[in-house]
Amino acid sequence: MTKPLMNRQYVFAARPDEQATAECFGQIETEVPAPQPGEILCRNLWLSVDPYLRLKMHDRESYTPPLQIGEAIPGSSVAQVIATADPAYQEGDLVAIQGGWQEYAIVRAKHAQRVDPALSRPESWLGALGMSGFTAYGGLLSIGQPKAGETVVVSAAAGAVGSLVGQIARQLGCRVVGIAGGPEKCARTVERFGFDACVDYRADDFPVALAAACPDGIDVYFDNVGGPVTDAIANLFNLRARMIVCGLISHYNMPDGYVGPSILRSVLTNRVLIQGMIVFDWHDRWPAGIAQLGKFVKAGKLKYKEDVTEGLENAPSTFIGMLGGRNFGKTLIKIAE
Repeated sequence: MTKPLMNRQYVFAARPDEQATAECFGQIETEVPAPQPGEILCRNLWLSVDPYLRLKMHDRESYTPPLQIGEAIPGSSVAQVIATADPAYQEGDLVAIQGGWQEYAIVRAKHAQRVDPALSRPESWLGALGMSGFTAYGGLLSIGQPKAGETVVVSAAAGAVGSLVGQIARQLGCRVVGIAGGPEKCARTVERFGFDACVDYRADDFPVALAAACPDGIDVYFDNVGGPVTDAIANLFNLRARMIVCGLISHYNMPDGYVGPSILRSVLTNRVLIQGMIVFDWHDRWPAGIAQLGKFVKAGKLKYKEDVTEGLENAPSTFIGMLGGRNFGKTLIKIAE
């Protein structure tokens, strides 16, 4: 009798009061079923660890429903097809899927994205050629609409999205200023990703340093963090500046949200356009956007950095560390070869 294939999986175990902890995650083992018609069975190789998951831990509605206790932890992954019940895929094919925090996943074949290892390393489909890349590309171009000579400021500039936003803006002829945590991250953001400057938001003189880095004011602000960092931006907006609200990571550990200085006076005075974004808003533009990002990557015009941890068992601690700013680049878990 053939031994059944078993799947190691993480589930949501407890809501955090403030900071996420290891107790929020539980591990179970289940038997892997055979794929049904139209499905593919995949072995996860790489797992994306993303800040939005912290938002789903609150017991309140957001742009996605909150996690329920016992629910499987979601996440994007790059996987290898090991069994197929759909003619579009064969065993051995590489795909980008919503595979979750687990070793194996069954998904509808029509929801899988084929990965081309000849274009870039497979894990790139979780970063520059995946949701991070399209978030940066779609948000900056559709809302920010930067023009050559303008100043673009990016928070969480050393992260998966922010680092790509800055590089795309530089290719459009903009002056790019990053905001990151700590002098080492700031230096590496300038050296590796080509930002014109990067300011440490943890420094005592952060508002003064930011103003000095933006002598001509700010035309486009790509916000990944919110909170006090965004408050410091308000006095630097130029007339008809644009602000893209992509993430609010500094708010995620605050059950009642962040309450601080208001930027609305500056918004009114400078007629600032503020628009929130969710990457799925532009799902119809995904193929064209990824194709353009692929050209950038192939031409060496888009550099990206992965912060890799090995072993699915390290996913919870890696997630907690990422929320604390301990990552540089796209946070990934390598599950298997």
